[in-house]
Amino acid sequence: MIRIDPLSPTPLNEQIKSGLRGLIARGALKPGEPAPTIRPLAEALKVNPNTVARAIRELVLEGVLETKRGEGTVVAAGAPRKASDGLAEIRDGLREALRQARRGGLDWDDITLLVRRAEKENL
Repeated sequence: MIRIDPLSPTPLNEQIKSGLRGLIARGALKPGEPAPTIRPLAEALKVNPNTVARAIRELVLEGVLETKRGEGTVVAAGAPRKASDGLAEIRDGLREALRQARRGGLDWDDITLLVRRAEKENL
């Protein structure tokens, strides 16, 4: 399932898009399968349905999802590759954050401790 952090500076619709891309990249959502519907996803995430609708609309524009008459919104054929590209951006950002942490004086034990704390906090 998708996780969002309401306290994050990242807009909720971007977090939802990242979550859906992650599900596709991991194979939890496959091409041709229905995308989560707006209202149930909004209820599960406790966000405004308009926020979910915006995320889905943007993923359609990006070609990750597509709308098919009579089927609704489904995962697009090329979505796994596009979703993986998005994850590559996340990995690059993480690498840069690690570089900054090291330049800032944190050693690998400090960084590992921070990652473990984040995991316990279910980030």
